Amino acid sequence: MILKQISFKRMDSDEFRIYSKWSAKAYADHLIKSGDERFRFKALRAAKSEFRDVFPDGADSADNYLYVVVNEKNEKIGVIGYQKSPFEENAAFVTENVIKEEYRGKGYGKSAFVKLQEDAREKGFSKMVLNVFKHTPVSYAMYEKNGFKVIEDHGGSAIMEKIFVEE
Repeated sequence: MILKQISFKRMDSDEFRIYSKWSAKAYADHLIKSGDERFRFKALRAAKSEFRDVFPDGADSADNYLYVVVNEKNEKIGVIGYQKSPFEENAAFVTENVIKEEYRGKGYGKSAFVKLQEDAREKGFSKMVLNVFKHTPVSYAMYEKNGFKVIEDHGGSAIMEKIFVEE
């Protein structure tokens, strides 16, 4: 597998302010598209509430690793990150994985996701867990190709995990 040359830069507070404006709205849209009727009228409120829970101190929230993805031309092409799972010891929970539309389909997403897993392993996590919406088949397929398995199916979304194997 040939990976793109990318790097991660820890997100600063100015970048977080910009990120937070669109991220909660995008998450609310995904909740609605997932077909879960509970979110039809409350999606934005639910998304904002969850966003505040995950990032109570913005970019400086404890146990969060939120990065700006930078390509070989030093362009900011996306956002990716994870947090120490609040549900499970030694698990990294993916909180964001977005590559700007104009950079999609070029290998940047796959490269960033592989690098994210390496980052989590280096920090001592033994597995990675994520939520994926089924109406995003490209993301779903990428996670499967990266060795993630469905552990919970919620109709419009699924919880997937990958246990890191010691080399």
